[in-house]
Amino acid sequence: MSTPEDSLASSTLRPRDASKEPSVTAQSTNTFEFEISSQQEEYLLDKYFDLFHDANPIYSRANFLQNYRNALCSKDLISTMVIITAKLIGFAPEGSDLDIRIDHLLSSNHLELDIIGDSPNLDQMRKAYIMAFYEFHQFPGDQSWMRIGRLTRIAYRVGIDKLERLPTFYPDWAAISKAEMQEWRLLWWCIYKIDSYTNLAAGTPYLIDKDFINTALMMSESNIASSNGEPTESEVVYLPTSFQGLWEVIPSLTSDPETFLANVHIVTVTAMRDVALVGRIYFLREHTGTVEEVFKEAERQLSALRLALPFGWLNTDRNALAGESQSNHHARLVTIFHLSFAQLFLGILKCRAEEGDEWTRSWQKILENCQDIARAAAQWDSSFCVRVDPAINLVLLTALIFLEVHKKTSISSTAVNSESSIKHDQTIIRLLLDQFAKIWTFPRLIILSFKSFRESFSGVSGSLSQRQVNAILLSYKGPLHPRWVQFLASVRTIVNDAGYL
Repeated sequence: MSTPEDSLASSTLRPRDASKEPSVTAQSTNTFEFEISSQQEEYLLDKYFDLFHDANPIYSRANFLQNYRNALCSKDLISTMVIITAKLIGFAPEGSDLDIRIDHLLSSNHLELDIIGDSPNLDQMRKAYIMAFYEFHQFPGDQSWMRIGRLTRIAYRVGIDKLERLPTFYPDWAAISKAEMQEWRLLWWCIYKIDSYTNLAAGTPYLIDKDFINTALMMSESNIASSNGEPTESEVVYLPTSFQGLWEVIPSLTSDPETFLANVHIVTVTAMRDVALVGRIYFLREHTGTVEEVFKEAERQLSALRLALPFGWLNTDRNALAGESQSNHHARLVTIFHLSFAQLFLGILKCRAEEGDEWTRSWQKILENCQDIARAAAQWDSSFCVRVDPAINLVLLTALIFLEVHKKTSISSTAVNSESSIKHDQTIIRLLLDQFAKIWTFPRLIILSFKSFRESFSGVSGSLSQRQVNAILLSYKGPLHPRWVQFLASVRTIVNDAGYL
C-alpha cells in the first residue's frame, strides 16, 4: 500500500516522462498553435490581465494591448498566454487538447537555443517566465527548479540585473525607449521574486545576489511621463544592498502611489530572503560568537521595516473608509504574510540557539506569528487565489506545522482555550489552502505534506520537552528540499530519539 510520503515523493521528485510528450525542435515553436477565433483570443488575453497579472506583472497592460492590436506582439507569446489562461479558467474549446499543448510548451527548449549574443528579445523572456511560473506551481520539483535557474541565468546573460547601466555602454540598449526599459524592469523583478520563492522552498542559495543589482525598482508610467521619459536620479529608487537599510527605502516609495504596493511586495520578499540567509549563517557557523549578534540585528531590522510602513499597514482588515480596493487589500495581505513568515522563521532560528526563558519567549513568538498568519488568512477572498502568487502557500504550510507542534507543548497546553484556538487557526489556514488547491498543484502537495506530518506526529505521546521541540526545529526543511519527505516520515523517530538524550 502506498503511503502519503510515497505519493508526495512521486508528485514532487519524479521527472515528467519526456517519451510521452510531443517531439519538439527549435524550428517548431508553434506546431501546437491554439486554433480559436480572434474574439476568443482577445477574451482570454483580457482574462489573463484580469486574473493573473497581479501575480505576474511582467507587462504594462495598456502597452501590451496596444501592441497586440497593432500586431506587434510575438505570436508565440500570445499563444502561450492564451493556452495557460484557458487551462487555469477551464476554457477548453472542442478539440483543443490543452494538456497536450501545455506539455509541448513545457518540453520546449527554445529560449536557450534562440537567445544568441547580446540582442535582447523581451517577448521570448516573457514567455520563458510564464512557463517557469506555471511549471513551478503545477509541476513543482527538480525540473521546475532547474527551469527557473536557467531563466535566471539567461536574465543575467541578457543583462537586466544591471538595467540602468546598459544604455551607457551598449548602443542597442541606448536605442530602447524608456517605456520598454520599464517593461524590462517589470520582468526582472518577477524573476527576482520567483528565484526567491523557489530557493526558499528548496532550502538552496539564491541565484540572484541582491548586493549586485543595478536595476531600479518600478516607476509608474505617469511618473515617467511627467519626467519627459527621463527620471531624475532622486526619482529612481534602488533596492538596498544590505538588510540594515531595507526599511529606509519605504519613504522614497510612497512618492509613487501607483507602484507602491508592487514595490513593497519586492521589499517584503527581500525580508524573507534575508532571514533565510541568516539561517544559512546559523547552519554554517552555529558555534561562532557572531550568530547571536546576527539574530539580534535581523530582529531589529524587521521591527524597523514593520514600523516604516504606512499607518495601519499590518491591520488585516480592508480599509474601506480610506477607499482601499479589494485588489489592493489582498496585495497588502500578501506583504503581511511575508513579514509574518520572516518573523516566524527568525523565531525558529532563535529557538534552535537559545535555552531557558529566552527559548520560551522565542517559542511563544512563533505561536504569535502563526496566529498573525491565520488572522490574515481569515480575511482572504477566495476569488483572489488566482490573482496572487500561490507561492505564499509556503507560508501557510510553515504556520500549520508549528501550530501542530505547539498543541503538544506544555506552554500551549496550559493556556486557557489554547488548543481550541490553535485548532481554529489551523482550520482557517487549511480552508484557504483548499481554495488555492482548486487551481494549483503546489498547495495540493502542501496539504498532503501536512497530512503526512500530522499522521507521523500523532504517534508522539505526552507533552514535548524543549529538547524535543528543538529536534523538530533543527530537522525542518522546505517542501522542495531533497530531504523533505524523509523529514515527514521520521518526525516520530526524531521526537522519540530526542526524548532519550
